[in-house]
Amino acid sequence: MKKSDGSALKRLFYSRLLISFAVFASLYWLNQNTSQLLVFFKQLFFLWLALLSIQILAFRFQAPKHLNVFTQLISDLILIGFIIYSSGGYASPFIFLLGIVIIAAGTQASILLTLITAILASATYISAVYTFANTHVQTIATEQALRILLQTSLFFLVGGIMALIARRHASLEQKQKDTSIKHQQLQEIHSQVLQSMQEGIIMLNSSLQIQAFNPAAASFLGLSEQHAGYEISSFIDVPNELHKFSHRGKTSTFRHEISWHGHDLLLTFTKLHQDSQASWLMTIVNITETRALERRLAEQDKLASIGQMAAMLAHEIRNPMQTIAQATELMGLQQQDDILENVITSEIQRLNRLVSDMLDYASPLHPYPRPTDIKAFIQETLQHIDVKGTYNMQTDIIPATLDIDPDHLRLVLDNLLRNAMRVSPEPASISIIFSLDDDTWQLQVKDKGQGIEEE
Repeated sequence: MKKSDGSALKRLFYSRLLISFAVFASLYWLNQNTSQLLVFFKQLFFLWLALLSIQILAFRFQAPKHLNVFTQLISDLILIGFIIYSSGGYASPFIFLLGIVIIAAGTQASILLTLITAILASATYISAVYTFANTHVQTIATEQALRILLQTSLFFLVGGIMALIARRHASLEQKQKDTSIKHQQLQEIHSQVLQSMQEGIIMLNSSLQIQAFNPAAASFLGLSEQHAGYEISSFIDVPNELHKFSHRGKTSTFRHEISWHGHDLLLTFTKLHQDSQASWLMTIVNITETRALERRLAEQDKLASIGQMAAMLAHEIRNPMQTIAQATELMGLQQQDDILENVITSEIQRLNRLVSDMLDYASPLHPYPRPTDIKAFIQETLQHIDVKGTYNMQTDIIPATLDIDPDHLRLVLDNLLRNAMRVSPEPASISIIFSLDDDTWQLQVKDKGQGIEEE
């Protein structure tokens, strides 16, 4: 039995108990001068005590609601039947009590129980009247019979009306129950949503004191249940603009960004209804990744601009390079030794290719491998880097012809050799080794520098 059903049954029980005392007091007062009726009254009182004990046992063992109500109503009908019999039968002033029992049954929102109670009340009335007439050797006249029939019909009418009321009451009770269940489900969903949200939510009163918060807000600001009632300014810096905003009297939002323990947080204050206990809804969103992405995009925009400038610059470099190349050819006509001319011409051509690569930087890398004599390629590279032979670089090269892109490999080898020349400039201190190790070609540049620091 539900707690609410138990409370309703107790109210019905106590109200019936008070009515019973009133009826017994009336009977005792009416029959105190009649010894025979007084004896019958005492017997009736003991019967009432017995029926009352049965009802108490039904309460104690928590019988179903309808069975419990039916037990109480049957007890009332039995008692009222004896009361009508003892107080004059057809002429009894307590016949109206049967109508009260039918009304009480209708208040329990059960159509079947109301109709059964109306039938039993009519049967109780007829049994009490005719039993009284038989025991007192009285004849019921036609007018009296019609009146009894009318009284019985009235009981059925009251039962029908109360059945309709019970039906309406049951419908409203079911709607209320469904609404209560939906409300409870919505509360559970609301609680689950708040618990699972990644955004922090804090309810604040008009003084910006914390009323409630979800786990995400507790994680952001280090809140606990003990912090309820604390001002939010104890945990974050509340901007002065918020206080000005709070006096505008408009339902709107106020946004503010703060840095909190290495994180960028977006705070949104939304003004709620003035009559509610919480005046502000504060949300906290971690926008650290968003701001970092914005900074990366801004940096990429800068790099893109620099790339455009570099492309323009590379395009303009080509013109003086062509002039230098032509001047070099003229200089070669005046000298018999063309070594210097070859070096300058080769470097200008390579620089031209690098400029072309810079212009094609935005495009995917497209190497163009071709058969290349590795030994001749390395010696040519050394000659271009160390024209005068100052560093006397040592070589150990296995002759081989490989399909490679010599321009791309030249970039790598140039960087390695120039780094080695910076840290180990003395002659014969740099060696270039090209070897085959387990079907893998290896190019090594060794120097006598201190090496790269581990950090």
